Amino acid sequence: MKEQGFLKLAYAAYGSNLHLKQMEVRCPDAECIGKGYLEDYQLVFGKRGFLDVVPCQGKRVRVGLFKVTDTDLQALDEYEEYPELYDRITVSIQTESKEQVQAFVYKMNPYDSMEKPTETYWTTINEGYDNFSFDKKDLEDALSKID
Repeated sequence: MKEQGFLKLAYAAYGSNLHLKQMEVRCPDAECIGKGYLEDYQLVFGKRGFLDVVPCQGKRVRVGLFKVTDTDLQALDEYEEYPELYDRITVSIQTESKEQVQAFVYKMNPYDSMEKPTETYWTTINEGYDNFSFDKKDLEDALSKID
């Protein structure tokens, strides 16, 4: 189940946890292991303006991949308000080298509204996208869908 204290499943971050300094503080034992795509999902801003992923055939969400420990998982669960606000689901991630990796993501529980992010949250996720050199078009598209 574990390899040197790390959980078997990787953690796939798509929102504020892409911010490497924030992840370092929240999950000091976590190790960034690469980037990938969550296929057939798209980004949306859900409840309280937090990012979520929703199924959408033909779309994909860029993710940062991390190895995490039990302690890191507890910190992530607390931050993501699991299981009240977000649920944890297992997904298959395609890495940049075309490998398939099993990972968990946090998925809003349930996704039922779209709200604008706060300025602080928007800045954090943009800096996280910069940390991973991700194109911000998906973020901008998600923001543009909010009335």
